[in-house]
Amino acid sequence: MTHHHKAATVLAAGLLAATAATGVAATTASAAEPTAPSVSASCSWRTNLGFYCGYDTRNVYSDYGDSGRQVKEIQALLRFRGIGIGPDGIDGRFGKDTRSAVKKFQRSWHLNDDGIVGPNTWTYLRTGV
Repeated sequence: MTHHHKAATVLAAGLLAATAATGVAATTASAAEPTAPSVSASCSWRTNLGFYCGYDTRNVYSDYGDSGRQVKEIQALLRFRGIGIGPDGIDGRFGKDTRSAVKKFQRSWHLNDDGIVGPNTWTYLRTGV
């Protein structure tokens, strides 16, 4: 094998490895894109509560037409769980997009898909169990 051919082989192997690594990174990034929030949906675990996204620690009954920080918490938890909440994002308004997202979440956990965030839905949003 000539020096030139050996160098080309090493270069090609390096490019192949770099392409493979980039492909993995691109695949990982594109898998996360559909749930990427316009407003952060960063949530953390809190003992005696479950996941908390920074808006409200209360598990207040909420449904269509409600607004406020408890709705922002619901929207952030839905996003955190991978459920799209519509183009308005985390806006604190429980409209048709949030209701649809709640129903989708409820169906995914085999809950009654009534679009209402009561005790059962809060438990699953907060803990996933």
